[in-house]
Amino acid sequence: MMEIWIDNDEYRGQHYYQKDYTVGKKNNFRKTWKTLTELGQEFGVSAVKFGNLLKQHGLREKDGEPSQLAKDGAIFEKITPKEGKPYYLWHSQKTSEYLISQGVAKNSVSAEDAEKMTSARKLARSYMEAQKLDDEGSKLGYMMLSEMVDDIKKVGLERFNQALKSIGYKGDEVNLEGW
Repeated sequence: MMEIWIDNDEYRGQHYYQKDYTVGKKNNFRKTWKTLTELGQEFGVSAVKFGNLLKQHGLREKDGEPSQLAKDGAIFEKITPKEGKPYYLWHSQKTSEYLISQGVAKNSVSAEDAEKMTSARKLARSYMEAQKLDDEGSKLGYMMLSEMVDDIKKVGLERFNQALKSIGYKGDEVNLEGW
């Protein structure tokens, strides 16, 4: 561990210990420490499914808190913002290596495709909300749907329909005819 001193008005004179990342470029921390969503993308699954993988393989407790194994391996960092709820970031390399050693396969999904899959799931949830409003006769539902067309095209219609199906959509496949 390397001791670093913070020199600004709010933290003057306090010291912190830096763990597994290099002091220097600003992005090194976020390249090393990732959210469940980001790690899930690397494995081709959602954040929820990735969190469940961590539970299955002993890195998280049933309540979602990091396990003693994760603590002992320094696999996570707890982030406590000034406002809002604390959350955890996970050491990308250590977490991936551990899961792979446990037999979890990384899907051969590119970062770009993984990002599009995540976007497609978000769009699918918004689509279902807009569809409900539209079915109720709300103009807002129609407006939301019309605003989504370009985003659906960006992620791809087939990927979007797969995402709809994966979150429980029971309707017909979406096509963009007439939009």
